[in-house]
Amino acid sequence: MICALSGWSGSAAGRPAVTAMVAGCWLAWVTPLRYALPPARAASTRLPAARWTPPPGGAASLTRVPVVIANPIARASMRGVRALEAHGARDVRWTGERRATEHAQDALAEGADAVVVVGGDGTIRDVADVLAGTSVPMGVVPAGTANLFARNLDLPLRSADAAARIALGLDAAALPTDLGRVVLHAEGRDAAAHAFLVVVGIGHDATAVEAASLARKRRLGWGAYVLSGVRRFAAPLHAVRARLDDEPPMRTQAWTVLVHNTARITLGLRVVPGTRPDDGLLHLAAVSPRRILHWGRIAASGMGLARAEGVLSHRTGHRVRLEADRIPVQVDGDALGRIVALEAWIDPGALLVRRPGGER
Repeated sequence: MICALSGWSGSAAGRPAVTAMVAGCWLAWVTPLRYALPPARAASTRLPAARWTPPPGGAASLTRVPVVIANPIARASMRGVRALEAHGARDVRWTGERRATEHAQDALAEGADAVVVVGGDGTIRDVADVLAGTSVPMGVVPAGTANLFARNLDLPLRSADAAARIALGLDAAALPTDLGRVVLHAEGRDAAAHAFLVVVGIGHDATAVEAASLARKRRLGWGAYVLSGVRRFAAPLHAVRARLDDEPPMRTQAWTVLVHNTARITLGLRVVPGTRPDDGLLHLAAVSPRRILHWGRIAASGMGLARAEGVLSHRTGHRVRLEADRIPVQVDGDALGRIVALEAWIDPGALLVRRPGGER
């Protein structure tokens, strides 16, 4: 979680300026809106076709009705669902008693033509894991805290209507999109396999994700991640061993090591420039600041303003193994405890996602 704090000297006199800069970061990007949530008991809400009345002009262009899977905890879920309903979607299934993965499995079993997800990166990832390798396209209406996957696909974040039109295939086609795979190894537990859409992070990045409470995320949006990360800027580096493809193992000292499917992270910064959601490649970034001022160079690099040689290194390949001593890990913004090793790779073109085309 990176914020541009190049003016932070660490002195007592500089701390008010740091506080102001941090506040400016999240105020510029986050509007802490409150949205009404559907009833918690509504685990699956479906409006029968016989009782459904299409809105004026709304459903005329929607020839096939998708299954909509929505997370009621997501910050803007109701707004997204209403936008979809305005364009003819009527089969809405809320997570709660049934998980997103179960709803997605039901949709496939029922022969759904498409699945639209209304939620954050975690809900989208769960559905993507089920749809991977099928011909069923996935649409996304971003409604979470960071919405990293949506940002990497250039989906609308401030217009639920525009996002709904793309998700329903009215303004976009379904394009092949890569999906990341990771296996986590923890002491005393069986290996755990997960899909990832954007990033797997180990080190203080994962600690910051773990410290960002749900209440704080609802109040501050992704500013919650930024504030948690800033408090750890001066934390000691982790010893990490890495092996990319068949190359010799490497050792590094890093604040965090990020395994990327796509490039953009919090605040829209690009840790690995030039990546695409369909390039079939895995991208590895080691963030290794040794002084507070190095964070300014890292942030400037993320914004494309400068290079951060020596404190931010990039590698590209197809498969990576990372090892460390009980290091925290996060997958697409979900903290998953501490691990001693992981293996990650990319499943090229595993998903069909409705999104704008072109390189980023």
